[in-house]
Amino acid sequence: MIGMALGDALGAHVEFRPHEFLVENPVETLEGGGTWGLKKGQFTDDTSMALCLANSLIVRQDYDPYDQLVRYKWWFREGYMSSTGKCFDIGAATRHSLLEFERRQANVAKKYHISSEALDLTSDPAHLTDFDVKCSTDGVAGNGALMRLAPVPLFFYQYPIYAVEYSGHSGEITHGDQKAYDACRYYGALIVAAVKGEKKEDLLDDNFYDKHIKWFDNKPLHEDVERIARGSYKKAKGYDGGIRGKGYIVSALEAALWAFWSDDPKESFKKEVLAAINLGDDTDTTAAIYGQLAGACYGYEKLPEWKEEIYAKKFIKCLSQWIAYEGTKWSPKKLAPLTNPSLTVIEEDGRPRRKSSVNSTLQPPGSEEHTNHNRPKSAEQRNLGSQPQRIYNYDKLKSADDVCHWLEKLGKEYKAYIKAFKEHDINGYWLINHIDNENLVKLGVKDAHHQQTILIGIKKLKEECPVQFATVLKN
Repeated sequence: MIGMALGDALGAHVEFRPHEFLVENPVETLEGGGTWGLKKGQFTDDTSMALCLANSLIVRQDYDPYDQLVRYKWWFREGYMSSTGKCFDIGAATRHSLLEFERRQANVAKKYHISSEALDLTSDPAHLTDFDVKCSTDGVAGNGALMRLAPVPLFFYQYPIYAVEYSGHSGEITHGDQKAYDACRYYGALIVAAVKGEKKEDLLDDNFYDKHIKWFDNKPLHEDVERIARGSYKKAKGYDGGIRGKGYIVSALEAALWAFWSDDPKESFKKEVLAAINLGDDTDTTAAIYGQLAGACYGYEKLPEWKEEIYAKKFIKCLSQWIAYEGTKWSPKKLAPLTNPSLTVIEEDGRPRRKSSVNSTLQPPGSEEHTNHNRPKSAEQRNLGSQPQRIYNYDKLKSADDVCHWLEKLGKEYKAYIKAFKEHDINGYWLINHIDNENLVKLGVKDAHHQQTILIGIKKLKEECPVQFATVLKN
């Protein structure tokens, strides 16, 4: 945890700086100022979200994705677990997922006639059993899923199968791509192995996945993640060899592992974390991801002297010890299924398996990309059980770019909304099936006439769609 916070704080003041800038002005020590104007030792969203996740595991004494999302929302809205008291840095994918989470909460709060604030604290099964915690769209593969991961494998390390599966799911609730799920599973397994005392050379073994395949429940990794697991990051030329500290989760995973490998067989956190940062671009996140594994492998005492200047160091150390303590008390026999109804089915052999909220055999023709994945479904659809629901598919309007062209055709004044629609990845399916007045306001469409024009346009698109149905089953 301290390794993660240290990497985050070291990279924060040069976040978004390109590699060329860092070649001329390499980071050599812990500094303040820069991109966010932070004080020396303060951290960004990476560590804040990890602290939210850690608090959830401790308070719930279990893996509870709904509670995790509540705490992420508190950070987003109120600065909970922020080093400055406010949320000043949030990725587009995370923001989009938290807005979707708030929308789903509002629907449930309306149904049960309670406030959203009360819903934050509820543990009533009637409120949560049908709540879909996977708030991301598909194809979202940002590094935000990986940057906050450490608390999960630290809590569940005694039960590697659970640690690996929950690691994947913890990223999936805000980043819906398979690559995000598998990158978190793989990195979670590495952290578990480090905590269990495996040596650095074991963690860097190209056959680590094969040797620990039972931890992965014998499930394969996405080919891009498997390529990294086979050692694609071992490039002596680093940046010149193609290593990039970008926001794409595959690049971020590769960059963090490259930094961890770059000083092998030595164990120099200082040298390696600076190598991660000086790749440039998403410097704080690359270093935070690196710091999770390096911290677990090297241990607190081997972290450089900068650790003494980390904001809230005593609190983070206390939280780390608390995670370890609660983790030793947890076992699969103590599972509280009502806290995570959308996550797993526990098989007879005790292994958790993910379950889908959509029966794939009942999907409409051609709609697989819309229903057999993690796209959020409206609360109304979820609560209707097995009743047939209309799913609209418009062949001429698929991508976010198609939607932007459609907006332009509505009139010149609608071009102002293109940026927001792109940032939130509003593609054809989302436009036709999910956009309403409330979502338009969140997208910046506050003019009532503009809202009406867009909704009328959506209605016309629906009228052109062939009739298709899908059955959405209760979990």
